[in-house]
Amino acid sequence: MKIKRTWIAGLALTLAAASPALAGHDHGWGHSTSSWSCHGGGDGSFSLSTLSGQYVFEASGFADDAKPGEISVLGTLTFDGNGKVTNGNLILTHADSVQASCADSFDIGGAGGVPTGNGTYTFNNPGGSPGLFSMVLPLVPNPAATPPVVNAGSLNFGILVPGADGKRGKVIETDNGSLIGVTICGTPITALDVKGSLKQLSWGGDD
Repeated sequence: MKIKRTWIAGLALTLAAASPALAGHDHGWGHSTSSWSCHGGGDGSFSLSTLSGQYVFEASGFADDAKPGEISVLGTLTFDGNGKVTNGNLILTHADSVQASCADSFDIGGAGGVPTGNGTYTFNNPGGSPGLFSMVLPLVPNPAATPPVVNAGSLNFGILVPGADGKRGKVIETDNGSLIGVTICGTPITALDVKGSLKQLSWGGDD
């Protein structure tokens, strides 16, 4: 009996000692999942100002110009925290039977390269989390490029921002139906399927 009581007492001590570690592990798991609603950003609320500053924009997918092919985008977008977004430096590459690449496809700006701020974004779910945003990027020509870049129309995107600090987000192109009047790199595009990510330049975290 003495041996049995000693064994039970030892088991109880082992469980008691393990409980804080288990609790800490649960807390860590909870923190990981809750980061989608509050990633260390102020009071945890979302607004237009959640997206503010310069972000790396990287995306890829497929485009149809009568011959479906892959399309990729890489560069930067700048959000002003109040509903305007401008392109700092974007390169778009499209490949089907012919490889085509052009720079500054989205809202390159007006005279002297000064951004016009024609790109816009809106916040779609006040009081909710994660943050859901919509973004419209105009496709503008760049006649000063060599060779000149011919772009027209605009594209619509949805953005999901997991944390209220606005450090990163997932992006997907959301245009419905056939694209009308959209020209990218001089090629009319009738359908587009693109998704990618935003990451704030000042943030060193992983995607």
